[in-house]
Amino acid sequence: MTGESLTGIEIRRLSAAEAAAFAELTFPTYRRLLALEPTVRHPEQGDPRRIEAIAIGALRAGRPVGLALGERALAAGEPAEALSLFVVAGERGRGLGGALLGALEDELAALGAPEIRATWTAGKPATAYLERILARRGWSAPVARTVSARFRPEDMLTLPLFSPRHLAALDPGFEIFPWSELPLDELAALRAGNEARPWISEGLEPWSYGGGAGYDPATSVGARLGGRLVGWVLTERIDGRLLRWTVSFLDKRHSRRGRIVPLYKASLERAVAAGYELCLFVTPVRFPNMVRFIERWISRRATFVGETRGAGKPLEVALKPIPDRV
Repeated sequence: MTGESLTGIEIRRLSAAEAAAFAELTFPTYRRLLALEPTVRHPEQGDPRRIEAIAIGALRAGRPVGLALGERALAAGEPAEALSLFVVAGERGRGLGGALLGALEDELAALGAPEIRATWTAGKPATAYLERILARRGWSAPVARTVSARFRPEDMLTLPLFSPRHLAALDPGFEIFPWSELPLDELAALRAGNEARPWISEGLEPWSYGGGAGYDPATSVGARLGGRLVGWVLTERIDGRLLRWTVSFLDKRHSRRGRIVPLYKASLERAVAAGYELCLFVTPVRFPNMVRFIERWISRRATFVGETRGAGKPLEVALKPIPDRV
């Protein structure tokens, strides 16, 4: 892609050496992608797909003023994804966001991506701005995908949900233990048993997220009942202050009346002890009970509750010229 100008702004695909200067213009969790090398974006979630990050930068007089960061799948035919779009405050309202996204779309199409997708959190100041850009560029209408909540772990522990009296009424006699102490042969047996007779909700299997290798060992917990593994709350360290609750599950035979709550309490207490300032709880909308749990309980102490939305757009794949035969 060649450089373009927009009222004195140059927009172009960045090299790895250039991209490092744009680190403050994307989310902390994506900054490692600015190395622009083939990688796996979510190893902690057991996602084996290899991707390559594509960074489109906007510069005014050599100064970074905007960034569109995306990824293309290295496997042929897979959709690409727009990861972040940011324009510095003094340059907003001039069409730069749309120009950056358009340049990213063009670059991904030239690389053979058949489609581009994006997921973002609604309810933030920039949400309406982003959704206007997507609409103008012909993306599909946004669809709710997940509900997320952010909260301080010590605040959450003050809920009556975690009071000794309430927990005593729920306790069926679980043995709660650090997930890092789960023997690999026990995890293998769990997987074999589920494959023979499925009982774990699809998408909540612990091996779907790296088998435990990517989990935060300080705050991830499991539960046994009568010596049998029946549940887990597995977390991911985003950075030194932010912890994500990645997946939680309790055998339906024991999950009535919210009996997973003691596992949440154990994880929260460990988060406080480990020094985490914030927790992020995310659940797909296809799990309505978890959505209700956020609405009824977590929202009482949350600093933010919102949904993530998704949209997409087909790309016109650029055809590579066929070289002349010699």
